Amino acid sequence: MLRARQGLLLLRPLAVAVPWGPLALAAGLSALILLPALLDDPAPAAALLELRLAAVLLGAGASFAMTDGMAPTVVTATPRWLRQWLRLAIVVLPAALAWLALHSIAIAVLGSGATAPAGDLAVEAIVCGFTGVAGAAVAARYRHTQTAALAGPLTQFTLATFTFFIDKQHSPWLPPGSPNWSTVHRYWLLGLPIIAITLLLANRGTWPLRRPSFRQTPSQLRITIEPDRISR
Repeated sequence: MLRARQGLLLLRPLAVAVPWGPLALAAGLSALILLPALLDDPAPAAALLELRLAAVLLGAGASFAMTDGMAPTVVTATPRWLRQWLRLAIVVLPAALAWLALHSIAIAVLGSGATAPAGDLAVEAIVCGFTGVAGAAVAARYRHTQTAALAGPLTQFTLATFTFFIDKQHSPWLPPGSPNWSTVHRYWLLGLPIIAITLLLANRGTWPLRRPSFRQTPSQLRITIEPDRISR
């Protein structure tokens, strides 16, 4: 009950403190890149590609909320894990709604079976988006600056680049109707627990930013005398 009450009290100040600019920019770019596939020449393949790209962009924008610039200077009565999960929830909800809105628009224009099975595409979007958030959450344990959030897009870019070296039959970016679609999406499902475990580990207490100081007060000093030195 205490943590729930603290969470409710923290929602408003955290919502104000979260940098919304990157997420707003990602949402605008996602809508912009989807428009040509819907208006000029409706193309299901292009719409699928752009929905995948939209998930990556929205995840990259949400990753900037995982760094807390006030963490090194302010002592709070709430644990870090509570603040980090609240930050995550605050940005993930609008990012998910933005992607669902784009997906709904694509379905309304192109038809229900034009892009990909909704469940499989949603799993792709979750993995693509949360990969960036998880990368930024890990970096936020080391650094409290906004540059640490760049670890999110960098993680996405690194993993996406790696997928282009996979043969086409087992590529994670298969078009709908491919023979290996079901097999490949089992691997997409494996990404969900990996990301969940990463977030659970990253959203705990902060790792030390520097080595502990060796300065001690006289009361903290312990003097040990070795017997062989006494004999000398």
